[in-house]
Amino acid sequence: MKKILSLVILFAGIGLTTFAQEQPTVDSKANRERKHPRQERRVEHRSPEEVAKLKTDRLDKHLNFTDEQRAAVFAVQLDQAKRQIAYRTEISALQKKWRQEAKGTKQELAQILTAEQQNVLKEKFAGERKDRMMRKPGGFKGRNNTNGEVQRDIDVAG
Repeated sequence: MKKILSLVILFAGIGLTTFAQEQPTVDSKANRERKHPRQERRVEHRSPEEVAKLKTDRLDKHLNFTDEQRAAVFAVQLDQAKRQIAYRTEISALQKKWRQEAKGTKQELAQILTAEQQNVLKEKFAGERKDRMMRKPGGFKGRNNTNGEVQRDIDVAG
């Protein structure tokens, strides 16, 4: 009797754990249309007025502004948001220009170098790209040394 009860409990536990691990089926089209919540909240997708209002409201929660202070803080935040949008567009234009110049430089080098030299250069760039990726957040969790090597933090008890 104990064995039967044990087996029933065992199978019930297995059944419950597999049921808990099932993934709900979601319509893939609806899932593709829905944006990630972080992207919906991104500052780039908001007008300067929305950004200024959000920042002012966030500060007001902690500082309890008067109506006069709220208007002044909103004006400062609005000015800062407009400047930030101008800087963002300027930076994206500079990045686009830099990419085009880099492509031009790469093409000029391709005309000068031999096929063997091009392969060596391609391998060198691939290795450097891998090293950069390892240093990014989410890559290798280490701290850069002054000589470019990656060093792990070591805790010493003592």
